[in-house]
Amino acid sequence: MPSLRACLKPHSEQSPATVASVPVAIYTRVSTSSQVGGRFDSCESQAAICRDYLARHAAEGWHEVASHTDAAYTGANMNRPGINALKRQIVAGEVKIVLIFKLERMLRSTDEWAPFRAFLQQHGCRLVSTSEDLTEDTPSGRLKNNIMVSVAEYERLNTAEKVRAKMLEQAKRGFWNYGVIPFGYAYDSKAQLLHPDPAEAPLVRRIFEEAARLVPLNTLVERLTAEGHRTRVRNWTSRHGESYPVGGGPFRTDIIRALLRNPIYAGRIRFRKKEYPGKHEAIISTELWEKANAAVASPVRLKRDPFRSSNIHGFFLKGLVQCSHCQRALMPWASSPRGSDRKVFRYYRCGTLNRERDGEHCPVRSIPAGLLEAAVVGYLGGIVQHPDLLHQAVEQSRTRALRDRTPLWERLSHLDQEIARLGRQIRNCVDAVVQGGTTAFADKLRDRAKELTDRKHGLTVEQEGVRQELAACEQERVGDDRIREALARFGEVFKAMSLPEQARLMQLCFDRIDVTAKIGSGAGQRQLQLALRVAVARLVEGMEAKMVIDHRGAQGVRIERRRLTLPVTVAMPRNGVAMIQRPFELALEPRQLAPGGPVRECLHPLHRALAWQQLRARHPSQPMKNFAAQQQTTEATIYYHFGLLRLAPEIQAFLLELRDRESVRRYGMMPLLPLAKLEQAEQLRQFAVLTAGRPVTALSVATVKASAGTRFAPRTAA
Repeated sequence: MPSLRACLKPHSEQSPATVASVPVAIYTRVSTSSQVGGRFDSCESQAAICRDYLARHAAEGWHEVASHTDAAYTGANMNRPGINALKRQIVAGEVKIVLIFKLERMLRSTDEWAPFRAFLQQHGCRLVSTSEDLTEDTPSGRLKNNIMVSVAEYERLNTAEKVRAKMLEQAKRGFWNYGVIPFGYAYDSKAQLLHPDPAEAPLVRRIFEEAARLVPLNTLVERLTAEGHRTRVRNWTSRHGESYPVGGGPFRTDIIRALLRNPIYAGRIRFRKKEYPGKHEAIISTELWEKANAAVASPVRLKRDPFRSSNIHGFFLKGLVQCSHCQRALMPWASSPRGSDRKVFRYYRCGTLNRERDGEHCPVRSIPAGLLEAAVVGYLGGIVQHPDLLHQAVEQSRTRALRDRTPLWERLSHLDQEIARLGRQIRNCVDAVVQGGTTAFADKLRDRAKELTDRKHGLTVEQEGVRQELAACEQERVGDDRIREALARFGEVFKAMSLPEQARLMQLCFDRIDVTAKIGSGAGQRQLQLALRVAVARLVEGMEAKMVIDHRGAQGVRIERRRLTLPVTVAMPRNGVAMIQRPFELALEPRQLAPGGPVRECLHPLHRALAWQQLRARHPSQPMKNFAAQQQTTEATIYYHFGLLRLAPEIQAFLLELRDRESVRRYGMMPLLPLAKLEQAEQLRQFAVLTAGRPVTALSVATVKASAGTRFAPRTAA
């Protein structure tokens, strides 16, 4: 039994084993990145003061279990990584005291204070400050804490208001409000002004000029990347005070778009959606800035590249030929492999026949692809031997170009007047809002000014397009000799090219090929009249450079006014050799087989689904998002394919035997996925109707998976 003297010892002199353990978490925060780093920053100072305070209470069982820091985070809300980690520890019961330097370091918002206080009380945790009394045992204590939070919030809001007021006055006086130095400018710290950078300013001017000429941003990015231009390299300081270089990568469309929309390059300062005249030197004129922004607001819609998709059968006129009767494209169509040599017969079919299954009213219907392609290539190679025909076509093209000048001049004059009128109306709306006196209609005036601005942007883009067309009509004439030499070289170059290169060349040199069908005088004979619309400038440029300009690069030239229309008449007898009849005679030898060897084997999507299932079985814990990224696809695509795995084994075995494209398309995912949701007996019954009595082999699931093991090679991580 302990003695009376031992029982009368004060609490501080008792054995440490009898003192309760109190876990303490330290929390520190600063608002700006300028307070981070250095020999002894603010967060380190707060943590040191807290640890000294904790050491003085060590006898009471206080000990540090964690230290959380939020460097360069605002106190306006509690959405901070340090706070979130602290809350998780409090919920887990690992922290009973949160130690801070001052209450304002925790938060500066009255809206956040009450929920956070309730959170601490719910989990039996206390908030302690080293310099303030935060006890809330009495009503006066709660009132005092509420007042301190309100004062901290007032200081935050008042400081922000004073900073915004100063920045507004700086913008009104034309001074740049700091931040990241814009590309194309350098900052003079002595004069406190921006000035054009000698190396970057010409590139900025070029970007604006090309955008104003309606060059698509994708094309502009490709040109800058090919020429080796890169963004500026800057030193970036993180929230933790670490500094590392950023930038130095290729330009992107979003970077170019943000650059074009920045009014600082036109000598203006933007602050809070308002613009003021700047004191710095402008890199471009206001007119050029408005034209470039009008082009960005109304982007140019480029013609889709028809060879982006699969073209394994060699339709190098894909996307060019059009039926002049139905005003629809002639679409490529290939038959299934036939015979022992697995021949593939290719056709160009009118969209009316291909989509509406109605060819009665279309005289063109379908044309053998080899015949049409041989007629186009043969005519371009043979017209060189008839200089009089070529001269006549060139003169007709010149006459059309001269005739088009008058309406273009009239349209340009009308656009100039309309743009000037819209500019006056916009200024009237802005003046009415600025002068006041019309407060009730201020919102309507702003909406009206925005509507007028959008219309002006659209007319500005159209104006630039008309100017380009007018300049194309008045450009230097291309002589007969240069066109004849280009066509002669075309025949030589075309034969030595691969299929993709031939396709690019045709897309480069032709704008369109119109096909008109007429019933011939002889029995069983059809006549086709072709109108080959050749882009003269691109043909001459491509052949003189002895290279094929990439199709995407060619799309950067939006207006191509000089076109050479060459008429051709082709006879297609049922029995006999097809030939060009007019303007000269030439026998044709069409190709029926697709170039490049046999047709590739076509597999059903079930092969891919089974292969993905096997990979997932090896790594079941891998997140589907990561698995989809590894396979270079999307999660939705994988789940879509996995629906086929619910089909009956007999149906899966049938699908795995399919090899030709038509069968794979017939038994595709759209008709089979609804079957996968049914019972297996009902699946087999409905599938028997779909196969029209074709026998279905009964195999086990293991046999089905084994047969698909080598059919599809999935992507694996490097």
